[in-house]
Amino acid sequence: MLLPQCGSSGSSLLVEHLSFMDKTNSNTILKLVTDADTPEKPETQEWKEIRRSRLINSLNKINFQDGEIVLNFRHLEYNTMVSVSAKPQPCLDHNFDCTWTDSIDIEDKIDHYKFENFFFTDGLKQVLVAAELISIDKNGVNFTLPENAAVINSREVKRYKCSGISTRLIQNGLHFEGELATYSPVSFTVSIPDDIPINYLQEIRHENPVDLLLIKDTEHLFTGKCEIFRQTLTPDGKILVLKPLKSHIQRFKSKKFRSIRQELNPSPNINFYHPFTGKRVNLTINDISGSGFSVEEDFENSLLLPGLIIPELIIELNNGLELQCRSQVIYRATPDGETVKCGFAFIDMSIKDQIRLTSYLLQGYNRNAHVCTKINIDDLWDFFFETGFIYPKKYAYIHSNRDKFVDVYKKLYEHDTDIAINFTYQDKGKIYGHMSMFRFYDKTWIIHHHAADSSKRTNAGLVVLEQIGRYINEFHRLPSTQMQYVACYFRPDNKFPNLVFGGAARKSSRGCTVDEFAYMYLNKNDLNENLPGTWSIRLASKNDLAELKNFYEERYEGLTLKALDLDPTKIACDKKTNDDFHYYGFKRERYLYSLKDQDKLVAIFMVCVTELGLNLSDLTNSIHVFVMDSGRLPSQVLYSAISRLSSHYEHDNLSVLIFPKNYIESNNLPYNKTYDFWVLDVDKSSDEYFKHVGHPNLYIIVEYYIVI
Repeated sequence: MLLPQCGSSGSSLLVEHLSFMDKTNSNTILKLVTDADTPEKPETQEWKEIRRSRLINSLNKINFQDGEIVLNFRHLEYNTMVSVSAKPQPCLDHNFDCTWTDSIDIEDKIDHYKFENFFFTDGLKQVLVAAELISIDKNGVNFTLPENAAVINSREVKRYKCSGISTRLIQNGLHFEGELATYSPVSFTVSIPDDIPINYLQEIRHENPVDLLLIKDTEHLFTGKCEIFRQTLTPDGKILVLKPLKSHIQRFKSKKFRSIRQELNPSPNINFYHPFTGKRVNLTINDISGSGFSVEEDFENSLLLPGLIIPELIIELNNGLELQCRSQVIYRATPDGETVKCGFAFIDMSIKDQIRLTSYLLQGYNRNAHVCTKINIDDLWDFFFETGFIYPKKYAYIHSNRDKFVDVYKKLYEHDTDIAINFTYQDKGKIYGHMSMFRFYDKTWIIHHHAADSSKRTNAGLVVLEQIGRYINEFHRLPSTQMQYVACYFRPDNKFPNLVFGGAARKSSRGCTVDEFAYMYLNKNDLNENLPGTWSIRLASKNDLAELKNFYEERYEGLTLKALDLDPTKIACDKKTNDDFHYYGFKRERYLYSLKDQDKLVAIFMVCVTELGLNLSDLTNSIHVFVMDSGRLPSQVLYSAISRLSSHYEHDNLSVLIFPKNYIESNNLPYNKTYDFWVLDVDKSSDEYFKHVGHPNLYIIVEYYIVI
């Protein structure tokens, strides 16, 4: 209805009203202004004029977008002013029609008001039009447009209308809920409804900042501290104009060894729907790494705000390749006042898209570097034999099951999976270096199969080591990667892994550790499964794992139990990992047993059952034994317990790893070799590791091939 407001809002400025209006805003049908508030066109250079032809184009654009304009009427007796919204109709020339946004009983009001002008905004400029009223009725208004209209206000950055974005404001322990009305990267308009008690509204203190949370469909899209730039009371509640205080946020812990930023040609693009405005955004990437990227925007039309989360962002690489990720704006800088540079951090991305992006980046860095490239399996086997990675004793183990090994490797290297990644150095179709890893435990990836052909002096072994390190450094923080620990088994007499992995552990501050295991190669037909009467073996309980944890941490203080999911909190964590393996056609089962003598816990057995050949040394298809009371465990009982658990395996040959190694040595038991189990807590000690592997000494021993 065309009625003036009453009360404290009667002195609100029309210019304030203009600052809240958007090109499609229909939430301010009426607004009271006084004579002193009525804008007059001053004789200054600040007021710009636009010609009628451009004005008509702007009005037609508003019509096309189903937007609105605001008409101002002055009361003839009280000299106050009210505003009412209307919808412009298509305009060809100076003759201009509008229809009312909402029905108005105009006949009862028209004798009391006189038309003054109308205005509209495109979110950036606000235009005041002193049109001549021709006719007015219950359906709408007809005007004659003037030769020129005045641009009475122009924002630095365009503001956009929003809908469906909930807000939560917190100040001094008080919570206020509302809705985001308009948005720009430099200011927001928040509407707080009048159903909040007035005493609460009065408690919002203009001089104190507020913590703002913006939510869409229960998803939190922005959290940040803002200053209150302006407050206004309206008939429907309260309007706050807020300005964000931070131009930079820190999503992740800072690292000394940061991702390598690359400028690619052609440059990839990003596109997404802005979560607040609904506007589709398409920008060119300046530089990109595995952890994020940067873009540039036009200052006036910028949309990106530090802290803003983009739930679904598409990266368009060349040849139609697209990656999808979840990302967050982490900084906004304006180096020249015309351009805005913004940085994004990846906060999640599927493993498959991580692999595609890593491959794309590594190819741009080194054309011989490949990630999960479809490899001719025969060429890979040739490479393993030629480099000595498969030596006579290992081949003797493989030979009897070679068909199963071949099938496993076809599934690993000819199909995409979320559980395994391989890195190769190839030149002219020939493989010179290889390294791979797979996620065998809940948050632990096992590195293995590191081999290199040094005959061409390509440094291929170091290249694939650098490739896998770069992937770990850039993607370990993403939830989909499920990477808290990286681990590997290596023989301490192999110089390269002992220098790289063992050396990193020796220099680490407990975020990188090594434990020694004695390795036995047993045939279950040679074992007797009879346990003495006082001994029992049964499924391990949470209490058993807690006792193992106490024993281990008191004496060894390493990361082995955490990496192998032997912490009490991980006792039921295998189902999802098993399901992930089964989804891709692989077997993965794990069983935990406790060996007790008269209810005294003596040892814990971890039985892992996987495909033959998933690891060529079968270290993930093996029994791990953790001896807690070396003096109480006779060798016959150990072998009998292993014999009982051997029923989990279809094959006769068993791989057994025993910790601590000194149990074997103190009991003079025969064993085949020693394996060191290396674990890196990636988040805690990655900087220490990458500082170590970057040391020039690594290049001195490149002639040694690696067997892991």
